[in-house]
Amino acid sequence: MAAVVRRRLLAGIVLAAMTLGGCMNNSIIDVPEAVQRIGDEKEKRIVIWHTYSDEETMIFEQAVIPAFEAEYPDIVVESVRQTHNQEYHSALLARASAGKTPDIIRMDYTWIPGFAQRGLLHAVDSFPDYENVSSQLQGRMLDTNRYKGHVYGLPLNITTKAALYNARLLEKQGIAEPPSSFSEVISLAESNDYIIGMSGIELWNSIPYFFSLGGRLADSGFTKTDGYFNSPESVAAMEELLRLFRDGVINPWMLEGSADLWSEIYTSSRLLTIDEGPWYYSILLNSSSVDVNLLQRTTVAPFPGGGEYRSIIGGESLVMTKDARNKPEAWTFMSWMTRKETQLKLMEAGLIPANSEAFEEGRSLSLPVNSYLNPFMDGIKDAFYRPAIPEWNEIEQLYDAAMEDIFIRGRDIEETLNEASGRMDALLKSRGNI
Repeated sequence: MAAVVRRRLLAGIVLAAMTLGGCMNNSIIDVPEAVQRIGDEKEKRIVIWHTYSDEETMIFEQAVIPAFEAEYPDIVVESVRQTHNQEYHSALLARASAGKTPDIIRMDYTWIPGFAQRGLLHAVDSFPDYENVSSQLQGRMLDTNRYKGHVYGLPLNITTKAALYNARLLEKQGIAEPPSSFSEVISLAESNDYIIGMSGIELWNSIPYFFSLGGRLADSGFTKTDGYFNSPESVAAMEELLRLFRDGVINPWMLEGSADLWSEIYTSSRLLTIDEGPWYYSILLNSSSVDVNLLQRTTVAPFPGGGEYRSIIGGESLVMTKDARNKPEAWTFMSWMTRKETQLKLMEAGLIPANSEAFEEGRSLSLPVNSYLNPFMDGIKDAFYRPAIPEWNEIEQLYDAAMEDIFIRGRDIEETLNEASGRMDALLKSRGNI
């Protein structure tokens, strides 16, 4: 980035001049007003924090940012990669509260309401061309960026979890197409002593299975969980999930976390299926440690159905922090990132576009990622969108705690779901959602 180099050279010249001036008590610049000073640079710098993977970061920093800076030479973009985990969420909240944030953050869409509630984000629907920009984005994803009448982010990418099958086991059973229902998966596993690779009891890992067994979490507006999470259907779904685990049909090493499901799905003679996002392929297909053809050894399909939802929706949005220094420039970059052309470039790393036109057009292109990406895109229409409420993080923790009570401590399922539902609804009611 030539602009950055010029600024560093300028900083060195000015620093030398200041040092000499201090020693000689006299300026060595004959016409000081003719020299550009620090802070007077023509370029505006914006800093973005993100959690892109290695492959995604490569495209973002080596293709996307240079293309933006070529189109907008007066704006310099500084990319800072972070690690996506709960600690990052806490650190972001702390820094934002102290006014020490970057201009833009790429964050999980479920984090946005909590940050907006605390007044840490700048509403992007205040920009003049917001309507034009937002009209190009998928409506359901855009809605996850709303909080109390304002929009605080632009959806950047969308994803869901699909089922990855051991292709050799399907072939051994003479199955040309993966099962479409979870009951078929269970029957296939139980009949052949196969294993279903659920990776954990946490919500992100377990709820596709809970849904596919008929379980429910809340009403459509996520205003109450009573009558849903503790319904007879949910109790029956949880009982079946627990039975499958105790019988060894569902990952018997799940609570120990000792199985490498990513490699077992193409090497094991018993592991039938796992659930994962498209990052499984975008990472492993670029890994030198994998010495097999993953696209031949695995078969990917939308997560098998059986309930109200098949799987769960994930995705990231771009948000502007309240203390962003160059808000117009930050908005220019955010809106540029959601354009069709930019989204198609990011799709090359396996990121499913939130731009509606790019979503449809990208599926028809001869991109290498389309060798595995289409089943994930097919699964989006039947998946569960986590609600745009500040309480979601705490709701998820209550779900996880209930699963620990059931699977680890052996508590009664109906009693546990009743108790968890009561706490969830009390939480929602105390914050004004009921």
